[in-house]
Amino acid sequence: MTRRSKGILAVMAMLLLSSCQDTSIVNEISLVLTSAYDLKDNQIHNSVLIGEYTEKDKSDVELLEIDSSNSFDVMPRMNMQAKEPIEYGQLRMMVLGEAYAKRGVGDILSVLAHNTRVSRRMQFAVAEGKALDIIKASIPAHDPLYLMKLIEQNGNFANLPHFSLHQTLFQYFSKGQDIYLPRLRLNDQDKIMLNGLVVFKGEKAVLQLTDEEGLCLKLLTEDAKNGKFLAQTDQEGEAKKQAANTTDNDALIKILSSSVKHRMVSDTPAATLDSKIHIRASVIKASRNDFLLSGQEIKELEAEMKRHMESKINQLIRKCQRENVDPFGFGEYVRSRTHHWNNEAFYKNYGSMDIRAHVELTLIQDGIQE
Repeated sequence: MTRRSKGILAVMAMLLLSSCQDTSIVNEISLVLTSAYDLKDNQIHNSVLIGEYTEKDKSDVELLEIDSSNSFDVMPRMNMQAKEPIEYGQLRMMVLGEAYAKRGVGDILSVLAHNTRVSRRMQFAVAEGKALDIIKASIPAHDPLYLMKLIEQNGNFANLPHFSLHQTLFQYFSKGQDIYLPRLRLNDQDKIMLNGLVVFKGEKAVLQLTDEEGLCLKLLTEDAKNGKFLAQTDQEGEAKKQAANTTDNDALIKILSSSVKHRMVSDTPAATLDSKIHIRASVIKASRNDFLLSGQEIKELEAEMKRHMESKINQLIRKCQRENVDPFGFGEYVRSRTHHWNNEAFYKNYGSMDIRAHVELTLIQDGIQE
């Protein structure tokens, strides 16, 4: 057979294979882009935002709601209200109500784990109160992906760790790490804003973390390229500062890059772990008198900020140990380096383990001077 004949056969085979694929016309289906799950009178209340693309580069939002006795038939039942067949292949955001998250998210995660059409890059969040209120508040933006974009940009440019359905499913089915998700709430003007993180034990939400603690978690679980925190550089004068309501002793630390490496010092039942975090950051002092610092002042500030960050990160580790939750994945790390690892034995001793974080900080200065 000639090369030309082989080429013709290959093209024909591709055409035949492509003709077997199911196709859907966008104008003839309803694309669910954001979904919310709540508890309502001991039933599951599901609400979805459907994008209606009436013109090029323009979209409107339709809200549908339905009740069900379980999480498994919610998606098929939603079709009972739709004027076109509902498709979940473009689902990009899911918000879980506070009561729903506390009762357990195992059912919906099992549904998503078996649904191959849902993107593994989908974002999750837990609402303060009802998830329905959160997605309703996003409707005036006329963007059914508003919540997804809110979470993604805060992960890319602010203190929030990165999330995805793939990561959440790994954490849920793993025996060595617990789920953590961003928390959303409405402010006094009914605007949506992030409010720290929620940590799960198994399938149930049990612990809330602040925005600052979320940054500490980010530094312990990924190589961060962003994040900011305001630090007090004169601890002795803190009381005077608060009384005078001044900020002259504050320093704004902006993380430029970071990396983390864990090390198992001992593998006894109560393992000893060290986490070394290397951070490169820029600094701006609030005081006009020392906007730019000398080399010696930078070294002193590095030492002070190093102690500050180590203290905050280790406080977070102790807090999670007290609640017996492991969003850091310390169990998964030890499992990967231990023969016959047992998760029950590990977490029985987890609260008393010696786990310490050490920070290596390099500061640079932004700005110009005369």
